[in-house]
Amino acid sequence: MCGHFIMVTRDALDDIVREVEMNRAYNPMPDWPAVRQSAYPGTEAPLIVFDEGALKPSLMKWGFEVAWSKGVIFNTRSETALEPGGMWAESVNRRRCIVPTLGFFEPHRSEVFASPRTGKQIKQPYLFTMPGSPLFFLAGVFEAGRFSLMTTEPNATVAPVHDRMPLALAQNEAATWLSGDFASLFDRRATPLVAQKATL
Repeated sequence: MCGHFIMVTRDALDDIVREVEMNRAYNPMPDWPAVRQSAYPGTEAPLIVFDEGALKPSLMKWGFEVAWSKGVIFNTRSETALEPGGMWAESVNRRRCIVPTLGFFEPHRSEVFASPRTGKQIKQPYLFTMPGSPLFFLAGVFEAGRFSLMTTEPNATVAPVHDRMPLALAQNEAATWLSGDFASLFDRRATPLVAQKATL
């Protein structure tokens, strides 16, 4: 499951919306942003929704509170999301969003290292980015000020590290997720990603 990604600033969101509307790639300066902010479940993060025929920037909290779980539910499995009567069916069909990111993290299933903060052995995190594009999107669903990230089977880059991955979208796929044949994007086997070891 994806529980950590690098979010963009709210200030950048309007520019990103404008480029998505014009179907142009968002090409920030090489050192953008000066400070990279991490998002975890419970974090308020900038995202984009398609509402009343227009793209709109928004801030929403990552994760849904449900009565049957002590924590929030922050991932949505694409394989079961459209099941009739399921928890996610209406949101996937009517309330999809895209979350701009500079990369997402997954912990390795077996590789460990000593935490620089505590010295304890922890799972080695890997950072996944999209080659040739500092900015890409994570597909999500939202409701009442909260969102969840869609997840799917891992592609060849993520599979050696983790058994799930977020539904990562290239910039030119954003419009399809928001207002097109979104289910065609569930298969991410051809999505190019680069993995590198990270220290958190």
